[in-house]
Amino acid sequence: MIKEIVNFMKLLPDEFKTVGSQPKEGLHIVLNQKVDTNQVMSIDLNDFQYEMYAKKDEEISSFLEECKLRHQNAWCIDTNKCFDLPIKAIHSCSPFVVAFKREHLRGGGKYTANQTGKKRQLYERFADYFEKAFQLFDQEKDQSKYEVFKHFFTGDQFSLLLDKIEERLDEERNVLQEKQEELKELTKNTKDSQVKEQVKLELKEIEKKLTKVRKLGDGEYVIFYLNEPIEMYEEAHKKYLDDRLFNTDKYNTVPDDEGLIYGTSNFMNGFNANMPFLMHQSASFDITGRISNVEARLLHEFKGLLPNKTLPNPLPIFIYEEELNGHLVELMRESNYKFGYQEIVKSITEYHKKDIGNYYLLFWQNTKDGLVFRDFDYVSTFEYKFSASSKDALVIDNLFEVQDEKKRREKIIINDIFHLENTVFKPLLGNKFHKLDYFSDLTTDGYESLVNTFQSYSKYRKTVYDFVYKSQRHLIDYHIFHEMVFNGIKDNIKNNYTKGVREKLNIWYSIQHYFNQKNKAYMGDRLKDYQEFVTELISETGLQRETNDAYFAFTAGMVINYIINKSRSADASFQLLEPYLQQVRCSEFKKAIANDFARYKHERFSRNFERAAAFVLSYETESDLKKLLPEILSGVFANNQLYSSTKK
Repeated sequence: MIKEIVNFMKLLPDEFKTVGSQPKEGLHIVLNQKVDTNQVMSIDLNDFQYEMYAKKDEEISSFLEECKLRHQNAWCIDTNKCFDLPIKAIHSCSPFVVAFKREHLRGGGKYTANQTGKKRQLYERFADYFEKAFQLFDQEKDQSKYEVFKHFFTGDQFSLLLDKIEERLDEERNVLQEKQEELKELTKNTKDSQVKEQVKLELKEIEKKLTKVRKLGDGEYVIFYLNEPIEMYEEAHKKYLDDRLFNTDKYNTVPDDEGLIYGTSNFMNGFNANMPFLMHQSASFDITGRISNVEARLLHEFKGLLPNKTLPNPLPIFIYEEELNGHLVELMRESNYKFGYQEIVKSITEYHKKDIGNYYLLFWQNTKDGLVFRDFDYVSTFEYKFSASSKDALVIDNLFEVQDEKKRREKIIINDIFHLENTVFKPLLGNKFHKLDYFSDLTTDGYESLVNTFQSYSKYRKTVYDFVYKSQRHLIDYHIFHEMVFNGIKDNIKNNYTKGVREKLNIWYSIQHYFNQKNKAYMGDRLKDYQEFVTELISETGLQRETNDAYFAFTAGMVINYIINKSRSADASFQLLEPYLQQVRCSEFKKAIANDFARYKHERFSRNFERAAAFVLSYETESDLKKLLPEILSGVFANNQLYSSTKK
């Protein structure tokens, strides 16, 4: 995995590594050093720049873009490797940057907590921070040049500057709020629609400006930068990374002739160097393998890319296929990094002119606890397209006459695996918002009225993911497909969503054979056979063929549908089906039909119904009726043939 990710990162252009990244939320301040007539250097408290940033800002200024590049080349790998241990309040690791959250300043939540716990405050720890940061300089003269920046913090001059900035922000905020109130008053006192619209636009603009002068929240950053070239930031940060990108420096090698250092990988690694009782005691080697500092940095950059949402997720990384990896990078660039996995696969398949494979597939999530890899697996072959020939095509026929805006829906020809995912698996496992989440923590949100669907979702979401995204087609068989379809149908019946039932029955009859290795016969033909049986049953000549349980169950479904439609009660709906669906024995099932028939005996019934009902109520079987559920529901929701053909 590490080798493949490293090779992939080598192909990415440098500019890609910052696409989609954002500045830290909070206040960014760029400082300048000045020299007076006596050649004394100090921080200029009059010549400085600052700007606030919030995630909801629609645009990022050129100033903030520069700040983003600076803090990306000055940030700690993680707080366990910062310069401010054990408090971990200062998150920068550079002699040119100091970054901390507002909560550590006087009046902040952490400041108060430290007072109560008698811990050292942020103001007391700057000297220790700079002692470690200055070690990133190669020469002592560089260190002395930036002593003034250190004194800016140890002498608490930074507090004076923050007070000055806060006064400016207060003044700007008050002016904007006064203007905001005037405009709101104008809106109340005018009836002119054009004026109201213009005021609305001005108010929206003021809201944007107010975010730039807001009071800083405890959880937001205050970041001070020295106005130095980005190359100096990069050089210092490279030294920091070389020392700390490994999990531990205990097993680091000395630099070779090319400056390469080899050590233990820190990339998603729980190496237990500080826990001897968890280490191998009898092995002849100290560690299983090392990576170079160059590889460690590429892995660190890769980890930093994932939260930017610019890489397709899941991400295919091809093995020994530099051409395909290069094509993948080019596709991302051409789409302005908007392409997802589906678009990537489609394009590569067309480019490659054959099924792709021989790649690792990585799926990750950015959670409240940080980056989590949910799945990483090898895909030998990915089968993208389905057969285009009419003989082998996968088609969902509209056998149960689903209507879209009073128009009969056309049949759906499934072209590729993602089309199958959208038209089959999402309706079967998705929540009420039509969302199918494969890897988030299991929650019933969106499944409150879909108890049976949630059961299928809990059991089979990873199975469906592997089926779709890794072409592991053996994972879903007839029984799993049956369970997913009829769990969904049960919920649709309970919620009286008859269109959903018909859609799922269309899926069941149209593509069941695709998942049934033992019986590849097209089920739609069987439905036609059931309907022909009923036609024969209700005809004047009567039955000319032998009956069976499937014919009985289908006809019983039509009888039940006919009876339910006689109900004139306020709750007349397909929820009345549930008592029938609970039955296991034929005798109890027929008794439920007879009882409901008796309830509406004063109604008029067609001759067709009487013939079908006589057949159903006289039929005997020892079969478990739950196994005949597909046939019963098919009869309920098929075009009912029991109504009289004459019109009154």
